[in-house]
Amino acid sequence: MSELIAFVFRDQYRAPEVLNELRRREWMWVRDLEEAVAVTINNEAKVRIHLSVDPSTLEAAGWARLWGSLLGKTLFLPLANKISEVVSGISIASVRSATTHATFTQEAQWWQETLHLSTDFKRDVSAVMGPGASAIFMLLREAHVPSALSQLRDYGDTIIHTTVSNEQDNKMLAMLAN
Repeated sequence: MSELIAFVFRDQYRAPEVLNELRRREWMWVRDLEEAVAVTINNEAKVRIHLSVDPSTLEAAGWARLWGSLLGKTLFLPLANKISEVVSGISIASVRSATTHATFTQEAQWWQETLHLSTDFKRDVSAVMGPGASAIFMLLREAHVPSALSQLRDYGDTIIHTTVSNEQDNKMLAMLAN
């Protein structure tokens, strides 16, 4: 099992800053931040998505699909799916596989249909993410969650989290491995 965490800030610049600061730490759970994403919304409601994946790998396209699907469902961002298309395009070019593009298209649909989230999580995230806000979205392995939540509280603001079931976790890991 894993824990899906949205760490929300009232400052549009804070999430990317904190994400970089957390990566510098030597805590056990920091390696889970390799695939984290920071989202910023400026005062004019323009959204920026800061992916922290290596776009030259096929796994990065899977993470882009995961975050695109999540952001589409929690923040109601219709353009969030574009991030998976962009990363998929870069990944496809780097591995030069024509058959991979068809797989990405099918998997994008799978992410939309399979990623079921807690209604409370979606409601709470969409309620606190507005103009002038930012957030870090991360997926932490269950063993690290208590210490991570404790250490994250030192950085402030709002932490919203929900458990990802074993079944969903296994499906995600299988999709990311392909």
